Amino acid sequence: MDKLLTLRAKLRQLYALYDYYFIPALKFATALAVLLMVNSTVGYRALLSRWTIIVIIALVCALLPWKAITAVTGLYSVLQLTALSWEVAALAAAFIVLMAIAHYLFMPGCSLAIVLMPLAYVLKLPYLVPVIVGLVGGSASFIPVGFGVFSYYFLKCVQRNANVLSSTVTDSNALTRFSVLLDALKGNKLMLLSIFAFCIVAIIVYCFHKLSFDYAPTIAITAGAVVNMLVFLLGGFSLNVTVPYLGVILGTLFSLAIAIAVQFCILAVDYSRTEFLHYEDDDYVYYVKAVPKINITEQHLRVQEINSRESDEAEEREIEQAMDLLHSIDREDAEEIRKAEHKEIIDRTQTGPIIDDYEAGE
Repeated sequence: MDKLLTLRAKLRQLYALYDYYFIPALKFATALAVLLMVNSTVGYRALLSRWTIIVIIALVCALLPWKAITAVTGLYSVLQLTALSWEVAALAAAFIVLMAIAHYLFMPGCSLAIVLMPLAYVLKLPYLVPVIVGLVGGSASFIPVGFGVFSYYFLKCVQRNANVLSSTVTDSNALTRFSVLLDALKGNKLMLLSIFAFCIVAIIVYCFHKLSFDYAPTIAITAGAVVNMLVFLLGGFSLNVTVPYLGVILGTLFSLAIAIAVQFCILAVDYSRTEFLHYEDDDYVYYVKAVPKINITEQHLRVQEINSRESDEAEEREIEQAMDLLHSIDREDAEEIRKAEHKEIIDRTQTGPIIDDYEAGE
């Protein structure tokens, strides 16, 4: 655990030092991945499908706010669809305008989830986005999640019905193209089930992680994962929808592990040192639960490596020094003993005649 906390502290320090470069690079990577996903799905206009154009657009997004990625992706998708059919492009533009109005009317935030949701579907991790949005978003964060699911299925529907929706088909008019696309979307029960499931998951994760009991974020992530599997399993049976049950279970469990890791990187607290505070002022009485954060720094240790030969030579030198010290101590002791004996002899020789004369006088 200490190693994980030390690694987390290192990453946070690295981010704090180089965030000026890291954030634009992350924006560029996100925009590039989303644009490539759109191009692989509805890349009907050759000019916009060139790598140079895509990279330039991603570089522009790196210099803009995060919400600009959603707007640029929507515009890019509409321009790509104009090569297929102007009717389909107009319908896509109408959906984008409605989503923008509804999103900014209820929750002007987390708009990035609208484009991250289709990208997560391509990466086989659609169950991760509603959990993360529920953790970092607000009470209405489920709205962009639902719009993101709709955007993915809209693009896939256009891709599957491209032959019918193309304006080059002579036996189809604008009304036919509209009806084909709308009927395909309306009859897609898996899309409706996914929208319902992911919105419920985002709401549950948000509500649980806002509660004050211990380990609330981890319990919120786990509850969201369980609800996600239950909704898909029960919805598949009740609506007679073909649901990839194994993919739902494995994808949910994998997303659960990633979400817990993300939560650990965002916030780590020590619930064993929780304190409950009670104070008041002239107007209110405050009951506060204070949970300290875990902050750990790496201990800078200096380790000197020596080989066995050098250690043996050092040990021999120490033994020799110790023996020399003992010999010097013995020599000093012997010299002191010799001096004491010599002094005693001198004292005897000086006092001996006096004692003899005294005895003779008596």
